[in-house]
Amino acid sequence: MSTAREPTQRRLLTNVLFLQVMNFTWMFLLLMPVIVPFFGSLGLTPGQVFQVQAIFGLAVVLLEVPTGYLSDLLGRKGCLVVAGALHGAAFTLLTFAEGYAGVVGFELLAAVAVCLYSGTDVALLYDSLERLGEHGARRRALGRRLFWMQTGETSAALVGGWIALVSLRDVAIWNAVVGWLPFFVALFLVEVPRPRLGATRHLENLGVVWRTLFRESVVVRRVLLNLIAYGLATLLAVWVFQAYWEHLRVDLAFFGYLWAGYNLTVALVGRAAHRVEERLGPARTVALIACLPVLGYLGMAGVALLGPGPVAASLGVALGLLFQVGRGLTQVVLKDELNSRVPPELRATANSISSLGVRLGYVALGPLLGVLIDGPGFPVALAAASAGFVAIGLVVALPLARELRRA
Repeated sequence: MSTAREPTQRRLLTNVLFLQVMNFTWMFLLLMPVIVPFFGSLGLTPGQVFQVQAIFGLAVVLLEVPTGYLSDLLGRKGCLVVAGALHGAAFTLLTFAEGYAGVVGFELLAAVAVCLYSGTDVALLYDSLERLGEHGARRRALGRRLFWMQTGETSAALVGGWIALVSLRDVAIWNAVVGWLPFFVALFLVEVPRPRLGATRHLENLGVVWRTLFRESVVVRRVLLNLIAYGLATLLAVWVFQAYWEHLRVDLAFFGYLWAGYNLTVALVGRAAHRVEERLGPARTVALIACLPVLGYLGMAGVALLGPGPVAASLGVALGLLFQVGRGLTQVVLKDELNSRVPPELRATANSISSLGVRLGYVALGPLLGVLIDGPGFPVALAAASAGFVAIGLVVALPLARELRRA
């Protein structure tokens, strides 16, 4: 058992509140609605944008599980405080970045911050709710978490879009300022006593993780694979959207509004995800999650064939919403399925492994998608992505749906 002091019920409730505030500030990213044009202003092509994101993904691959394990081993609050500090430092560094090398430096520092944050916030949220005896509130809490994350990104998209009309560099400067907010919020969190992994039995601990996630439960293993697959589907799409809008001649002035609308969609779907699952049932919800990226990529490929114009732009933007609906369902339904089935001492590691899988997939497929966009173009690249997720759905989503239907 941890030596952390037993927090009062009031402190535990405050923990839940400040975690939601941290989620909001973490995603208050003014640059995100114009990040691809901003990287372009530093001299990067769309293909190079995918390359630097692959470098980011590779750094996450190397750090994701060790940082999640560190969170389970040493504590949640310390990891979140350090994550907040590095988050602010990364966006401060970006204001001085020049060219490809400068962007890579930013991506590497941001990767360390993301790895320390990823999964740790969810683990501390679940620790706090379980200490409060609120076991039944966990899925709703995940929905609220996603709501506040996406509300943060939605608000930032509007503000960042307005600032971008003046100067892309001004967006980066202001993002460096607000990038320090998560650090200050993390200082108010409190550690929750819980079972801890043995501090010196690392190989034994890794064996426990392996058995829990991949051997003892077919459902846990398949939930993890689906969480990885459909996290990857969304991540690839996120880095396609802005270049795709530029291809369809969407004016930069609309990017902030579009990004805000996309993230607001995720937020609203996240809040309603538990009701969607209650209405459809777990198996049909998994099937819906699997179908959405297939339809999204295929539809966007077809629209790209029409060429630039207001009709094509409207259709292309509307089809992008399918990914946002899928993201909202995935990050609540599948993430809760995972976190409710693993013990608290493994929770941060389990979340980190799911994020690791997403980043590994991006490292493998992101640059390939970028090459296809730079070469044959959007119709071929997006049609290939659609076909790929048909195959992935048959391999990972269909078996999970069958398992949940039997259960």
